[in-house]
Amino acid sequence: MDPLLFTLSIGIVGAVASVLLIAYVERLPKGPDSFVAIWRAIREGSSAYLRRQFRTIALLAGGIAVLILVSFSAFPAIGGFVYGLAMAGSFLLGVTFSLVAAFIAMDAATRANVRTAYAASHGSMPALRVATLGGASLGLAVIAMSLLGLSILYAVFRDPGLLAGFGFGASLAALFAQLGGGIYTKSADIGADLVGKVEAGIPEDDPRNPAVVADLVGDNVGDEAGRGADLFESVTAENLGGMIIALVVSIILFKGVNELYVVTPLIIRALGVVATLVGVFWAVSRKGFREAIGPLREGLFITSILAAVMMYIASWYIFGPSGWPLYLTMVIGLVAGVLIMFYSELYTGVRSSYVAVIAQNSQSGPALTAMSGLSTGMISSMLPVATVVAAVAASYILGSFWSESVGLGDPLLGGIYGTTMATMGMLSTAGFILTMDGVGPIVDNAGGIAEMTNAEPEIRERLEPLDALGNTTKALTKSYAMGSAALAALLLFQAFLLEVARYLAGIFELGTIGVEEAENLLKSVEELSQGLQLNSPAIVIGLFIGGMIPFLFSGQAMNAVAKGAYRMVEEVRRQFASIPGILDGTGRPEYGRCVDISTSTALRLMVTPTLTVTLAPILLGVLLGWRAVGALVMGATISAIPLAILGFYGGAAMDNAKKLLEISGKKGTDAHKATVVGDTLGDPMKDTYAPSLHILIKLLNTLSLVFIPLFMIGLLPL
Repeated sequence: MDPLLFTLSIGIVGAVASVLLIAYVERLPKGPDSFVAIWRAIREGSSAYLRRQFRTIALLAGGIAVLILVSFSAFPAIGGFVYGLAMAGSFLLGVTFSLVAAFIAMDAATRANVRTAYAASHGSMPALRVATLGGASLGLAVIAMSLLGLSILYAVFRDPGLLAGFGFGASLAALFAQLGGGIYTKSADIGADLVGKVEAGIPEDDPRNPAVVADLVGDNVGDEAGRGADLFESVTAENLGGMIIALVVSIILFKGVNELYVVTPLIIRALGVVATLVGVFWAVSRKGFREAIGPLREGLFITSILAAVMMYIASWYIFGPSGWPLYLTMVIGLVAGVLIMFYSELYTGVRSSYVAVIAQNSQSGPALTAMSGLSTGMISSMLPVATVVAAVAASYILGSFWSESVGLGDPLLGGIYGTTMATMGMLSTAGFILTMDGVGPIVDNAGGIAEMTNAEPEIRERLEPLDALGNTTKALTKSYAMGSAALAALLLFQAFLLEVARYLAGIFELGTIGVEEAENLLKSVEELSQGLQLNSPAIVIGLFIGGMIPFLFSGQAMNAVAKGAYRMVEEVRRQFASIPGILDGTGRPEYGRCVDISTSTALRLMVTPTLTVTLAPILLGVLLGWRAVGALVMGATISAIPLAILGFYGGAAMDNAKKLLEISGKKGTDAHKATVVGDTLGDPMKDTYAPSLHILIKLLNTLSLVFIPLFMIGLLPL
């Protein structure tokens, strides 16, 4: 069977399954009119924000597409205007697909949230089942769209290099979506907590809080739309890098292009769609649970086992009996992804000793809450980084062994291919991971709807374990995204170097590859490392600037949340003071004012950080050449990964310290108020800057791939 026909077919199956799942959810009852009224406000607010955000992104993307076209038009030797037009078109298609992924994620979540709330009237498991089906709809849609987009573009261009535009467009749109959504949701959440919980002493999601609707909308535009675009670009960028590396390997190994090798990442992704379907069916078929995460944990286990079995069959079919080292690298990647996910429980779970220390220290005030949370985040970087390092080392060794067994002639290239296949293995469960990611905001919204409408006590009691589940799944999936980003950064960096080698070898037309071209390419690959000497000024400058960019970006993101939260705090205080009867329930808050504040803040402040990280490497590459850009990407990766872990785990630990005190019956105490203040620091760490950082490093990687011809000049001889 033609491999592209297989990947296209599975992509269509995944898309159809997504549509059928959401159609089934749509037929379920929404509950009483009070549920529907809140649901409609959340859905309309989410849709309105995305429409405005998409218009902003479209304008900026159009400008960058023109820059791509103009840049390539100056290089007729590699296709000139025609090549630039193809790259710009690929870029715009990537932006479009990423935004569609964001919309589908938001749409599926806002269709499922109210139905999850009403399903709780029949029990916790029926509510979890509806939330899982909603999450699966967006998970399958996002993976299927990436699979279809890359398959179609490769069928048209037959050159993975041109697909770099698609990956760059997906990364740019995802960074806007995640950063803007993170600013939106945390501006609302912090404003609601500081005035509602700390000053007024009212519960979370209380209808008397003017910021509560904006907070619930934020769950969808940040944790759903942002994460949908995020995971879409993650899968897309990593598949793209894998295809570029496989192209070089196949040219050197077969003295020509072996398309089965090139589309291997897409084949593995297609198998992941099948495994996800089985895992979702298993999870929703459970009759009940002892702990809420149980059905999802079982579904992830089933998905992982099935993916491992199918990857074995695929590796035998593609690589033959000599492919067993590459299969082992896939398993290593799969295991590393699962391990990194569950580190979040060690550092951030309610039973974690780190969380217990933060809660205990909070008895002495919010300063020690913040100090303990930050220290937890710093300490937590060790295990995830060690796991990634071990996975890279093991997969590199196995890949080198494979290269010797098949006569590739370069153990370095075989090692690179081994790490590529490890990344593919880690991503084989991405569909189910995204399903789990979608469950969190859905059940959060369901709990908020029940709270705001004063639903029957049994409904709120049945949703309570799902609220804790939502926090757990969001922590697990963000850990997974961070771990996959670490492996993907290495993969994409190697793809950048190999694409540079291809340019140095003068290989632009893949249809004319022969023995001489393959030998020239191998020689370029072997000599390339000599151009990356650490004592080169261009390399040092690139490393310093790259190491600085994640800190600059994170500071801009945190500052944006602070500005939005300040405006939100002042607005909530104003309404409490000026609207008669708001706190005793006889007055109605002006929810729309708070929604407008979050919307305007996010749209205005998401642009500068994104454009900063987009334009900096282009300027550096024009001035100092491709070596400086490669160093910038590596420097950014090295600083961004531990900084992201600090944000993920440190922020989540402070959040769960607050929940630990609430579970212990200490809500309203001074210690609890201190953890609420600590959570206002942890929230933008874990939900705004940290999830944006792993998009940032993939954006830098895909951007470097797109503009390689421009970077081959280097105006300053450093």
